[in-house]
Amino acid sequence: MTNYRNLFESIEKSLLSEGTKNLPLEQIQERLEKFKHFENRVLSDTDCYRILVNIVFYAGFKAATVSSKLEIIHKHLGDFEIVSNYSEKEIDEILEDKRMIKNRNKVKACVENAKVFRSIVREYGSFKQYVESFNGRDSADGFMLLKDELKSKFSRLGEITVYHFLMDIGFQVLKPDRVICRIFERLGLIENRDRIYKAISQGKKFSEETGYPIRYIDIVFVAYGQDESMKFGIKKGICSETNPSCHLCEARNFCNYYPQQSV
Repeated sequence: MTNYRNLFESIEKSLLSEGTKNLPLEQIQERLEKFKHFENRVLSDTDCYRILVNIVFYAGFKAATVSSKLEIIHKHLGDFEIVSNYSEKEIDEILEDKRMIKNRNKVKACVENAKVFRSIVREYGSFKQYVESFNGRDSADGFMLLKDELKSKFSRLGEITVYHFLMDIGFQVLKPDRVICRIFERLGLIENRDRIYKAISQGKKFSEETGYPIRYIDIVFVAYGQDESMKFGIKKGICSETNPSCHLCEARNFCNYYPQQSV
């Protein structure tokens, strides 16, 4: 039986070890700490829309690239009331900005989403009231209905990214992306990387047994396995896709992948 607390503590220890970081320990801990409080954040409509914008841009792109461009992305696309009125002319102007990520499909998706977002706010009074109308925090059926509604309404919100959005607006649900599923497969927690619903279930077990919110569980695993996580001073994730640094990992005893590499 998996000891989720011990396993997670091993992952944390690996992430903060001297061999993996190039920032002071206190600075990394400070940056991680905020993720322990995501469920308690009070989010405005603008906050929720910007989270949606972020997710559209992060999907399929290197996280470090998008993170470095968030300021300019929000400058152009951060106000849904303004963006909802954009036409092709404004989209062209945004893409002419040399500082901007030049992906027309993503910019157009944000404009389309702003229109939908504005209509929701006008109908329900706020995005929060719209979300809470599904009772998705207390009802599994309500949660699944909300998830499907969000996927249906918003452009470029897919089967994985919808969980990212829900997690970032405060729902206790893991984002089962390729990094998380790779690590969970290597640890024997899921049979293969397509088992996204089982990955979500395993994330809940980590949260329940450690007492940490799911957003903190998620960010620790992502920083541990992402090819680069400069936000936390990590040039290469320990459990990266290729050439993982198994010798630095404190979770080797839990891992099904490590014995194959040490033969």
